[in-house]
Amino acid sequence: MALSPNRGRRGFCELRATLLSVTFIFFVCSCASVSTPQPPLAPVTTSNEVFNAEPTIQDHWQHMVLRGKTEYRSVSMDGMIAIRAVGRASASGLVRRIAIDVVKCPNVEWVWRVDKLQPDADIRVKQKEDVAASVFFLFGDPGHLYDPRPVPTLRYVWTNGSTPVDAIVDSPYLPGVVRSIVVQSGTDNLGLWTTERRNLNVDFERAFGHQPEDPVEAVVLFTDNDQTLQPVEAYYAWGRVWCDEQ
Repeated sequence: MALSPNRGRRGFCELRATLLSVTFIFFVCSCASVSTPQPPLAPVTTSNEVFNAEPTIQDHWQHMVLRGKTEYRSVSMDGMIAIRAVGRASASGLVRRIAIDVVKCPNVEWVWRVDKLQPDADIRVKQKEDVAASVFFLFGDPGHLYDPRPVPTLRYVWTNGSTPVDAIVDSPYLPGVVRSIVVQSGTDNLGLWTTERRNLNVDFERAFGHQPEDPVEAVVLFTDNDQTLQPVEAYYAWGRVWCDEQ
């Protein structure tokens, strides 16, 4: 999906806002492959995976392109398989439909790494809103091409030191809809595999002021550098959720 020259910056910003509401997922899907159905929602059970680098790019995931293509490919690194994400003056992500009952299974864990970080990015500012690595969790059904709707979205991010760890940032494009929680900030862990463990219910309430009303119905892995045009390289190894003991 390419931007026409006459749309200019305003048109791009509108498309970017659509991405952050995740209605873009279904719009781009339909433009790129009209006949491709959405994968069925996969129920999550104890210790079920959210993503796995070995089958991710082929199995139940789609590469959604907003502006240029971030290069996503499976690589072998340090004895394990990971998804390598390299920015190409691009904004695109890997999207999967899923079903996570966050009442029973609120705990999420994933392993990632960033080797190159955009020094001038700032997720609080539209014109600098690039992220080295991020994982989106969409609460509720974001719809499809003919009936899109924004849904509350948590985004966990790895960014530079412009925002501190544990900061909650309202999206400059869709305030009140997408809220980011900074889990890695700056260069201290650059080049190191890092494990994150979060509670989706706790983080959602911190970000939105109330408990989630819907399950998670989509997950997005997203790395971009279309704003700063500065080199970025990230790796996503695996992610899973697990349920509280009854």
